[in-house]
Amino acid sequence: MRKRRVPTPWPLAIAALVIGVVLMASVGGLYLYQTNDSFFFRVQQAQADLYAAANPQAETLPTAVAGAAGSAPRTPVAGLDVGSDLAGGLPDSTHTPTVVATSSPTLGPTATPSFTPTPSPSPTPIPSKVELTGFTYEAQKFNNCGPASLAVNLSFWGWKGTQDDTAAFMKPNREDKNVSPIELYNYVSTIGFNAYIRNNGDVELLKRFIAAGYPVLVEKGLQCGPDEGTRCQGWFGHYSVFSGYDDARRVFIIQDTFRGENKTLGYDDLMTLWRSFNYNYTVVFPQTPDREAQVVQMLGDAADLDVNYDQALERARADTQDPTLKGQDLSFAWFNVGTNLHYMQDYAGAAEAYDKSREAGLPYRMLWYQFGPYRAYYFTGRYQDVIDLATAAINATPNPGLEEAYYWRGQAYEALGEYDKAVEDYRTSLLKRPGYKLPTDGLARLGAAP
Repeated sequence: MRKRRVPTPWPLAIAALVIGVVLMASVGGLYLYQTNDSFFFRVQQAQADLYAAANPQAETLPTAVAGAAGSAPRTPVAGLDVGSDLAGGLPDSTHTPTVVATSSPTLGPTATPSFTPTPSPSPTPIPSKVELTGFTYEAQKFNNCGPASLAVNLSFWGWKGTQDDTAAFMKPNREDKNVSPIELYNYVSTIGFNAYIRNNGDVELLKRFIAAGYPVLVEKGLQCGPDEGTRCQGWFGHYSVFSGYDDARRVFIIQDTFRGENKTLGYDDLMTLWRSFNYNYTVVFPQTPDREAQVVQMLGDAADLDVNYDQALERARADTQDPTLKGQDLSFAWFNVGTNLHYMQDYAGAAEAYDKSREAGLPYRMLWYQFGPYRAYYFTGRYQDVIDLATAAINATPNPGLEEAYYWRGQAYEALGEYDKAVEDYRTSLLKRPGYKLPTDGLARLGAAP
């Protein structure tokens, strides 16, 4: 299995780490580390470089345990974190067990639509070029593309906050690697906005929303370029705000909090990068009946979440049969099959699809953003696979802000009767996300203090 290259020579990495440690040892250095995001990033990067040199990790996640077979499968029950972070789709209370979110707002009408879905509207001619304006651009802070991109999106509608406001709600731990679509929804629902989160997007759908005056928040892959140096290497998950398009050049105009404002992304390049997140998109808008009706009309069949996942599954299966897809791209196609089957609670089918995704070469950072494999393997009794994947995710970084990985590994240890290890992981998960109900409940089940 190929190892990740070490981006920074040993002497430089060690020197940067020593400087960081010395500075942090002083009161001023500690203050900078806690308050200055640029300084925080440099220290984090130096630590990551040194860690990578001392602990080389595989580029891809481990493949399935040979001959893996589930023991007694678990039945999903209310209270387990099932479906809340799927890349696309608000939880449907008629379809998945009760979701434990990180915030208190009750899911609104997006979660359980009262309307009757209609077929996608007949294409209405739209301009060949549209560019929305009025955004307040922000470059993202460390691990902050979700909060920053949401702030940029909201600014279009006149919202005056910043990524500091969105991050304080969605990821108070700066080391948290991921803000999921449902966490975006949970935040906007507290400030007078609504959001529809769906999968199976395409170029024409994005153009239709933009032409109607709705920027679209897209979660996709980001493949680092050779000119981006040590700040960006390999594959990451990334949000961007799609704010315009130009058919003549076949490009979208995007507000990208990592690479800059008013950047362009080709239609074909988008479709390749988008595959890694099930072609997920989020439309955020002020909560009014007129705007909601307009968004629903433009969604067409996709307004029904079950229909949306059915269509996404059909597309994902077709992608797996595309002879041009190899390696990482094929792994994403199989991962999407697993994601869509997981939503349908076909955990055995999802686990099989995730196996094939891992065989094709799933990037090691994937489990920073999507956690369907943990659930699929857990609910089919494949606890060692849960442990192996969670451990790989945790070991991939010196500062794993991955409360989900610790939680699910704790679940697997608990199922195997290794209660001391389960308690340790639940406590670490809770440390990463104070107030996180799921590991709190796990500790209570085992009679352990937080």
